[in-house]
Amino acid sequence: MFRMSFITLAAAIIILATGCRPDTTRRDHAHLLVDPVDMAQVEAGFLLPGAGEADYVEQAAASRAAYRQALASLAAYYRSVGNYTKLQWAQTELRTFDQMVQYTYLSPAETAPTNLQARDVIDDADALYEQGRRLYREAGGGLLIVDEGKLREALHYFNRVIAEYPTSTQIDDAAYWSGRVYEYLKNYELAVIYYQRAYQWNDNTPYPARYRAATVMDHRLKMRAEALALYHLVVERESRYADNVEIANQRIAELSRPRAELEYEAGGVIQ
Repeated sequence: MFRMSFITLAAAIIILATGCRPDTTRRDHAHLLVDPVDMAQVEAGFLLPGAGEADYVEQAAASRAAYRQALASLAAYYRSVGNYTKLQWAQTELRTFDQMVQYTYLSPAETAPTNLQARDVIDDADALYEQGRRLYREAGGGLLIVDEGKLREALHYFNRVIAEYPTSTQIDDAAYWSGRVYEYLKNYELAVIYYQRAYQWNDNTPYPARYRAATVMDHRLKMRAEALALYHLVVERESRYADNVEIANQRIAELSRPRAELEYEAGGVIQ
């Protein structure tokens, strides 16, 4: 009994000597909550399609076209032999196919090269861009009440600028406003791609593309390491937007704190 009491007392003394802080070891050996990604990754871009995606998309498109052509040929055959019942079946299937939702899967910004340069003044590109901006303003972009149909129509014009005039001085602007539309539509992955295209294609873009990409990755996609790297670029390259820089500095400080310190404050594990 004396031995057990002695052991218990010794253990209590050790606990008191260490300050009764069970999280001390984690705090002393903490790593950062977020380790920023290498800047080479920032320059290359995030969320871009993999090398094989374009092949799969092309195969799907070719298969769709072949299937539709086969249906049309089948309908033509039944018409030629006078089998009107089967002709009706083929025509019904053809109409159903035409009404089916068909996605393009790859946007112009995803398939365009990273190293495009917004350098050429092209009147037709300017006209398309201005039409897109007019529709964006009419849609109430940035306001609480938005005409989503006009936003999508504006997006169509912005994408045409990128697809048809890839060296135009408007491609970075079109990419930025496309990003705003995709962000409103909650397509956050595409929004990030378009924002980063804006600053990749024009390093001196007048729009806060880095900041918007960072905030979407930070708060919507939980890509904190990538967001942290972009927040640093916001401070360096987008100083004209003082409020954004202030928020970027705040998030840099928060994301750069030791993980164990945040766990200790929160009383649990930080996700």
